[in-house]
Amino acid sequence: MEKTGIRTLAGAMSTGQFFKLVRGRNNRNAAAIYDKINKACETELTVVSCDSSGFSKKTHEYGIIEFMDNMVKCHDALEKIVARHNGITLSDKADNMMLIFPEPVKAAACAIDMHRWLKKRNRRMPEHKKYSICVGIHHGPLLRFANDAYGPAVNVAFKLGEDVASKDELLVSGQVNEMIKTKFRTDYSKHVTIGAVTFDVYKVKYR
Repeated sequence: MEKTGIRTLAGAMSTGQFFKLVRGRNNRNAAAIYDKINKACETELTVVSCDSSGFSKKTHEYGIIEFMDNMVKCHDALEKIVARHNGITLSDKADNMMLIFPEPVKAAACAIDMHRWLKKRNRRMPEHKKYSICVGIHHGPLLRFANDAYGPAVNVAFKLGEDVASKDELLVSGQVNEMIKTKFRTDYSKHVTIGAVTFDVYKVKYR
């Protein structure tokens, strides 16, 4: 398992290649395909899930084109912040962003800068142009592809970012909190069950 940084995109398996292998998997070749996928894709990284706040409300009030126009411009700026923190925007689907980092401290610092940039921008914007995100961070094993990632670290981060975090919140799992608590101020928030596993959740204070 790779634990020392992030593979370059050029060397990563695509999701298309992965699904082609899975479709051809059978009882005779299962072990060989398992080894091939794990050798190419298995790793341990920090995943950051960013979900927009108020998507349904704003699209009803101002229309999907207005919302998407605003979202795309904000995401373009946020991706520059990600790059400055040496992270990778692995996926930018709908109103979500999936970011990956080699470790949680850089991920948390990036998420804080993203929140602060949006809050500063929103102060000078009319209501329909304001844009906020909910962020969740978890660190753990996953299968990393050139344009996506699957696995426990992704599942937990997205649960925190999409379903648990509120507007402008940055939530991290207990595992991440143990790795960042000497660098950032955190408060215990709650515990949640994700896939029959219970996780302690902490809120990172950045204001």
